[in-house]
Amino acid sequence: MYESRGPGGSPIPLQRVLNEAWPLRRKDGTPHAEGIPDRDPIPVRVRLVFEHDGESYLDGRAQRWTRTHVFVAVSDARIKIGAVWVQASDVRRR
Repeated sequence: MYESRGPGGSPIPLQRVLNEAWPLRRKDGTPHAEGIPDRDPIPVRVRLVFEHDGESYLDGRAQRWTRTHVFVAVSDARIKIGAVWVQASDVRRR
């Protein structure tokens, strides 16, 4: 699966974020973040571990958070929706 094109028009493959961590689980075990409100975005640096490329540190914007988890928007073609939930320990303010 490919999301966008890199230099020279070569496709950039989507990759799973191995340290993705949703804040809540339904009774059936599926992850969700319902009821966690959007907030004024905060500039952050997030550590993401990609399936093939490994660890990367990216600039982003924290948009939703709890005490233990943060939803960070990033501009990276490897991420399908352009945002990911991670543990708060993977995020630092810029």
